[in-house]
Amino acid sequence: MTRRIAILNDNTDTSAFAKRFVDDGEKAAASLRAQRPDWHCEVWQAHEGRLPPEPDLYAGWVLTGSVASVNDEAPWMRRLADLVRSLHRRRVPLVGLCFGHQMVAHALGGRVGPSPGGWRIGAAVTRYRDEARTTLPWMQPPQASITLFAAHREQVLQPPAEATVLGGDDFAPAAALGIGHHVFTTQYHPELSRAFMRALLDEHGALWPAPLVAQARTQVEEPVDAELFMRWAAQFLEQAPTDERDGP
Repeated sequence: MTRRIAILNDNTDTSAFAKRFVDDGEKAAASLRAQRPDWHCEVWQAHEGRLPPEPDLYAGWVLTGSVASVNDEAPWMRRLADLVRSLHRRRVPLVGLCFGHQMVAHALGGRVGPSPGGWRIGAAVTRYRDEARTTLPWMQPPQASITLFAAHREQVLQPPAEATVLGGDDFAPAAALGIGHHVFTTQYHPELSRAFMRALLDEHGALWPAPLVAQARTQVEEPVDAELFMRWAAQFLEQAPTDERDGP
């Protein structure tokens, strides 16, 4: 079944390095289209204040990562938070990636701040709780833990009251969140390629401690579960029941 999906690019990075690659919205769109070639994945530049004027046209939404902090409270972020709350009220399927994960938590009453462990660069494991793997129909095939590329120094410190923590680890205990059948988020990056992560470490490695960079270089050469996560995301976006939605 063809679906129209809105992908909101939240990344404010306009550096020469960032311009060497397609933007984060297009990265997410390509990853999702690989799972559902017939879907219409439309990228909107949310960080420039551009949001779909007719949100009811979209069956699902994806919020990307960003170098920005949800705590900056920029005008475009306030508009994005309002949109998240509207989608939540109407039970519209929403997937959040990294900054998108944090924005969902922030907009719905959670708390986001600096990670107690500092920067995480390279790859990270999310261990999913047994109840998530056995009760969520879209998490197929089920897997106890997945590894995705990581690049963050802030994280969800307190999830929203309505959210269920689906998984995490000691570094980021609330790395995956769910709300009902309509919200699914991850702190990590299924949309980023190995080539991008290598280039990121080459370009910005001097910003981080040498041992962290060395560890990250090893991690980015190891297998990740990006394709599995995007399969889950596609199944999540297509199975979320429309009869849960409230009126506009």
